[in-house]
Amino acid sequence: MLLPRQRVFMSLVVMLSVCVSQPTFAETKRQRRSTTAPKKPSAKAPTPASTTPLILAQGERLAYTATLNELPAGEGELSLRTERNDGHEVYRFTAQARSNELVDYLYRRRDTAEATFTAANYMPMFFRLRSKENERQREYGVQYDPQTQTLIGQVKRRDRVKERTLPAGTVHDPASALYWLRSQSFLPGATLEAEVFTGRDHYRVRARVIGKERITLGTAQRHAIRLQPEVFSLDKASQDNLL
Repeated sequence: MLLPRQRVFMSLVVMLSVCVSQPTFAETKRQRRSTTAPKKPSAKAPTPASTTPLILAQGERLAYTATLNELPAGEGELSLRTERNDGHEVYRFTAQARSNELVDYLYRRRDTAEATFTAANYMPMFFRLRSKENERQREYGVQYDPQTQTLIGQVKRRDRVKERTLPAGTVHDPASALYWLRSQSFLPGATLEAEVFTGRDHYRVRARVIGKERITLGTAQRHAIRLQPEVFSLDKASQDNLL
């Protein structure tokens, strides 16, 4: 069983795995763009270290269903669109996930997430995840500080707020890590890695590309990429795979 502090991150890892493994599904949904997005205070974007093609320039909207023992357990939706921020092209990301009515009797889960990150190299500017497990609520946040060039993480629980900082430059929040990984070339045998900061915990996410195959989604055949994911804590000496 996962510890409470790991559940939020692991739910995002599952979300990441679903999206990475369904490139064709993502492509068919990109025309259904979100028409609204939450407004956030303007912040100077991190200076891009390299230029990455805007492979998701048109934005996208993805819907997925979670199952438990092959039975529907919940549903979620991700959306992405491009915007301009202080002259920089940025991505704005939103997501919602919820358990269904049947699962709610045992474990009620409601999550919402939003993020902004640079389109050039997927560097995080802002990330927030609000998570509600039954009656327990938590909020995780990551904010880029251009003056100190650090990522400021926050965890809010009831009236308590905890903060920590990490140097910016090579560290992603969960949302920007998702899209950075999706922008890579999934060559069989390749290993992809990203450092992920949730606002509280610091992880290394690693995915080895097993190969390409075709899978059945509903009644349709889709191209897919099989990955072998691993997650390691960078806050602990132990290097055990958390998955």
